Amino acid sequence: MRPEDVRRWVHDRRDEIVRLLTEMVAIDSVTGNEGPIAHHLAEWLRARGIAAILQPCKGRHNVISVVGRGEPALVLSGHVDTVPPNGGAWTYGPFTPTVAGGRLYGLGTSDMHASTVAAYFASLLLRDVALPGRLVTAFTIEEETTGDGTAGFLEWAERERFLDFARTACVVTEPTGLDEVCLGNRGSTFLVVRVVGLGGHGSRPHLSRNPIGKLRAILDALGALESRWKERYADPDFGHTTLTTTAFRAGDRDRTNVIPEVAEAVVDCRPTPLLYADDLRRFRSELGECLRAHEEPGYAITVEELYPREGHKLDQGHPLAQTVLRALREDLGRPHARFQYTPAGNDAVFFGKQGIPTVNKVGPGHPECAHRVDEYVALENVFAGVELYAWIALRHFGLARD
Repeated sequence: MRPEDVRRWVHDRRDEIVRLLTEMVAIDSVTGNEGPIAHHLAEWLRARGIAAILQPCKGRHNVISVVGRGEPALVLSGHVDTVPPNGGAWTYGPFTPTVAGGRLYGLGTSDMHASTVAAYFASLLLRDVALPGRLVTAFTIEEETTGDGTAGFLEWAERERFLDFARTACVVTEPTGLDEVCLGNRGSTFLVVRVVGLGGHGSRPHLSRNPIGKLRAILDALGALESRWKERYADPDFGHTTLTTTAFRAGDRDRTNVIPEVAEAVVDCRPTPLLYADDLRRFRSELGECLRAHEEPGYAITVEELYPREGHKLDQGHPLAQTVLRALREDLGRPHARFQYTPAGNDAVFFGKQGIPTVNKVGPGHPECAHRVDEYVALENVFAGVELYAWIALRHFGLARD
């Protein structure tokens, strides 16, 4: 198959590609509500002769598709859920897909419905090619929160012998703008730090235990801990660990003279490899020491961890990494494409834990647009994404001619 043949095939289906992306954006698939979009995608695949599986997961479904047969398998992985729409003023509305200036606007366009569409049309392109193996797409639920969709898919794939992990490779299709191949990410966990004190009248603070001051002191200490970790555990690829407060809640503006009982903060934690190793053992140990220093009679301090994950990394010299980079540079004509690493997490870690070689992410969406008002994707990137995933598969299965 020649590059001009692939490009012509994609060009002839531009309207269909935009139509499917538009249909996806118009469906509310915020995490927890992935059911309708999963069924829509399965019907779309089946109508075009592509085997589709609705794999049950937490009362909803992951959407799995297959072209080709046998082993080895190449998985194009992603997610069908989106974050809730940002509360700012959307020009067109998050669920009102609109084409303007060569872009499609709407929630999930870049993160990551464009990748789903690109992977599906690549599958359609390769449906009738005699692949020496299977091209699998796995678009799952809850990536934006727990990651349970991909974890559940891999448990099912092992139990049902759907995949031989020793003969499987994976490319996560998260957005990179098609300018880089991401090979790794830091670990992640989200801390909910809660301080319970003793409320009272604002004019008599000496009779209370104000949780706001205590929580502020803890957050300051976490800032100092971040600085120490920056010196001790920096990584040449991932930089340093970050501890970022993303929410703070205490008191009531309608009760201006009342010292509250409770103060709570959320801290986004992104540890580097030395801290996330061994199921975040060192991270938790040193964090615990920091928090214990703030224990004091009259205050109860609790910490809840949400969605803890280790990080992920693929070596630059791995054949899969080289395959994807060559597809970008040579087949898509992007000679400046390069390897990179991301501070953000994704589901690559679940494949990596199973020993599956995994490109951390490469996709047509724009990472800078994710989770923002007026999210969009450039349509030319979506079309190029179809070509990219087709060439990755052709190269992986040894069908591309240099």
